[in-house]
Amino acid sequence: MSSNKDRESDDHGLKAVKQNSKYYLRGGDLHLLADGELFRVHRYFFERESDKLRGKLAQPASPGGKPEGTSDSNAIILSKVSAADLEKFLWVFYNPRYSLYDATFQEWSAILRLADLWGFCEVKSLCIRQLESMEIDIVDRLVLYQRFKVTEEVLIPRYVELCSRDELLTEAEATSLGISTTVMICSLRERLRSSASPSDGSKSPLPPGLDAEDIASFIRATMSGASVPFSPTKKTPNGLPISDKKDKKKDKDDKGRINGTNGDNPAGGYIKGKP
Repeated sequence: MSSNKDRESDDHGLKAVKQNSKYYLRGGDLHLLADGELFRVHRYFFERESDKLRGKLAQPASPGGKPEGTSDSNAIILSKVSAADLEKFLWVFYNPRYSLYDATFQEWSAILRLADLWGFCEVKSLCIRQLESMEIDIVDRLVLYQRFKVTEEVLIPRYVELCSRDELLTEAEATSLGISTTVMICSLRERLRSSASPSDGSKSPLPPGLDAEDIASFIRATMSGASVPFSPTKKTPNGLPISDKKDKKKDKDDKGRINGTNGDNPAGGYIKGKP
């Protein structure tokens, strides 16, 4: 095992390469090079978690050569990955505090980027769970989630949050979200408020009686490509939609007339053949 001093590496065309102070590990069998720093870690985690890297690591060596990543001289070069970000990513596997993962928004964002890049699904899920527990600006959260292709089920509650609030999107928020998402949010907000009172120009309240579940269902249907006219349903104190309750009452009365009874009071029914 070489020292931690800077060393020459003609193989990678770099003048100065040094071993990473945290993750050049004794017993490691996977050699990585990021941002001029050598990492030696355990390939087990990479083969277990990532289909993409599992295939790369399984590739046979060229004739007369060694498999890539098996030594410092043929370390796998991670382009566009900083040593600091790779350290954060590896911390997920080598965290000395086991299940306690304490990191900042910026750190989880960096880990999420690499998890998405390399196809580490479980690490990506961990990032989302941790980010979901943090107080983050709604637009910053959405931009991050969309950038790294977070699942629709995670995105929809955030769309609900933006569609539910009284305040309109600001110019800065629209710029951050981009044209496509801004148009979608504005369209959803307009359709959800089609039966509401006119706004004062700065605030746009939802119709009364509309809950998050209604909005989520509408957004989910819209995102699936279904053409769904939105009609908010008012509910009675017992939770039944008013329209359903009326329909059931009407059906009951109609049935009573046909059977010769009053739908609510069978004892005082109608006489067949008479009004």
